[in-house]
Amino acid sequence: MAGAGGGGAGAGAGAAMAMANHANAMGMPNAHQAPPQGSHIPGGSTALPPNAAALGADLVAKDQHALSQKQARNVAHLPLVAVDLYGSEPHVAMFPPKQSTNNGDGPTPPPQLVGKMKPDVYFKGNDEQAHKTLRKYLTKSKPYTALVQDALTVSDNKDAVCMERPQNWLGLRRASDAAKYLQKAFGTGDDSHAIAEEQSLEVGVTIDNSTLDGSEPLGDDFDRVVFKTRVHPKKKALAVLPEEGVEILVHQAQYHVSKKIKADKDDEEIMDYPCAISVPAWQCNDAAIESLMDAMGGSGVVFQRSICAAVGALRPGPQDKPNALLTAINDVRTTRMKEFQITKAKDPGAVMVDEVTLFFFGMAHDGVECTALQVGTLQPEKTDCLFGEIKVLSNVSYQAEDPAAVLEKCMTELRDNLNAASMADVELPPAIAVYGTKPQQSTIKEKFEALVKSGKLNEWKDIPVVTTTTDCVAMGTAVLGGVSHGRLRSIQQLSGKKPKAILAIRVANVAPVAVGVRINYHGDSKKGWLPVKTIFDFDRRVPAGPYTIDFRASECAVHRELGSDLSDEEFLKAAKANEGSKKIPKREEAARNLRVQILQKWSRDGDWKKVGDVKKALVVLNKDEEEIPVEHVALELSLAPSGIITAGLQGEG
Repeated sequence: MAGAGGGGAGAGAGAAMAMANHANAMGMPNAHQAPPQGSHIPGGSTALPPNAAALGADLVAKDQHALSQKQARNVAHLPLVAVDLYGSEPHVAMFPPKQSTNNGDGPTPPPQLVGKMKPDVYFKGNDEQAHKTLRKYLTKSKPYTALVQDALTVSDNKDAVCMERPQNWLGLRRASDAAKYLQKAFGTGDDSHAIAEEQSLEVGVTIDNSTLDGSEPLGDDFDRVVFKTRVHPKKKALAVLPEEGVEILVHQAQYHVSKKIKADKDDEEIMDYPCAISVPAWQCNDAAIESLMDAMGGSGVVFQRSICAAVGALRPGPQDKPNALLTAINDVRTTRMKEFQITKAKDPGAVMVDEVTLFFFGMAHDGVECTALQVGTLQPEKTDCLFGEIKVLSNVSYQAEDPAAVLEKCMTELRDNLNAASMADVELPPAIAVYGTKPQQSTIKEKFEALVKSGKLNEWKDIPVVTTTTDCVAMGTAVLGGVSHGRLRSIQQLSGKKPKAILAIRVANVAPVAVGVRINYHGDSKKGWLPVKTIFDFDRRVPAGPYTIDFRASECAVHRELGSDLSDEEFLKAAKANEGSKKIPKREEAARNLRVQILQKWSRDGDWKKVGDVKKALVVLNKDEEEIPVEHVALELSLAPSGIITAGLQGEG
């Protein structure tokens, strides 16, 4: 297929040479040094200079949740496992271990495709030994290898018990938080516990509201959705957390990679292989990503799926299969160069615009995402990451049982976002890249062409649609994983300074979720909650924060007594009147009754979801667990590209 996919598509020799010849005309804000005139994109990788090992020894992505420099170094000798976990046909790829020579780092090995895997977990049904081993695996008294031998089976086993796509349920506190179609398919809801108990004698899997320790749910942050898994009719159903199901899928991927490289290692080391997983934007929320990180272990990283698709689609392959996406980018740069040469003659200080806009429309098993981004900083010597800068402009995503049904909504909202005043000057892209399975790519292309024909997307009528290989997400995930673990890096040379190792791909992402705060000044009264205040909205540049919200007992007392409709002057006067020793009882009462709830909105048309329990922000506990009111606290909120929220309270008095 002559597409823009990772591994299976390539850049024509002419396009590659032209792109390289324009490298010196770039003007990115970070002022990375461009390759010399006449450089070209080679078919393989190029070795870094001898001192690169020292320059990049501690180079890892600083914004990746739960990954430290030490962790990256500790697994540098192991292959990195990359999984397109949410794809309809999940692909597994790998980034080989770092290679070393007597002079330092050896040539950077390219990522490799491993194959496909099932998105579900299959247990042997009507098997007493399978029940025993699964129970012991969940209590960590049996290893994964025992689970493979005694409990796991293949999908075509007629007695197989299927745990269907546990990744869709990651982090959910109650079944009613799941997408409507998932609730309908599994017969879930707030009464799902009773439903599960009624079906308890049947071999199979049901969804249940439970807790981390298996007790009855109390409506707090300790609650979790679980898979009640019964593999033998005479044995009690076992509660399997979604992250435990995903952990099994991750181990399966790790073993696929070990077979690919014919590893002669013990099982414990195989399960230490670091992992990188692509996650669609609609699944990038605090609870889901935190659970996914638990499933991957200490050296795992996550990336937004659209960015993985972009990185994978921009990898050149064999020269006999021109990469249509790279060719389209090259055409834009060729035109710009001609215009720039004319401008340069009149204005010696002129700088050529480097960024090229692209659209990526992708589909997965149960959702769609449409992303506009810009690529820049050509790196011709780096086959796996030709562009060092990726800047996301907007991302629109929706989870749906029928992804095709929300394609129009997704595309038109992206158009509307880009037409906003802040991005009105963004140029149209030379191509739209689609990713997913071949049928999904055809569906996206047909829907886009129908919308253009109907006039709903008339302004995009001249933009061609470019297909990608079905493995481009997995391959892009492997590349980004290699970057985050310091296995792929670039050398930045600034005038008058020593060379500096930098990440081979620098991504400026936007928020896949919205973050808000809701406040109640009247204790646990359900009627006292004020409207949600949005702190970080969709498409906000991330990482974002810290955003600080001050809470003062004197001001809370005003809100309790006089409400929130005062003018600024009236409010400050009333707050001042609540200061001093005589007003301590009043301030204490206000402090004890302040309630704060952090929330996230996972889709633009969705509801606000609770993140953690309600906080008593102006109360601290002493050593005897007694509540002590304080005068002032500052709540600091930050948001990571993956949707993870960091919250901290600092107080006084």
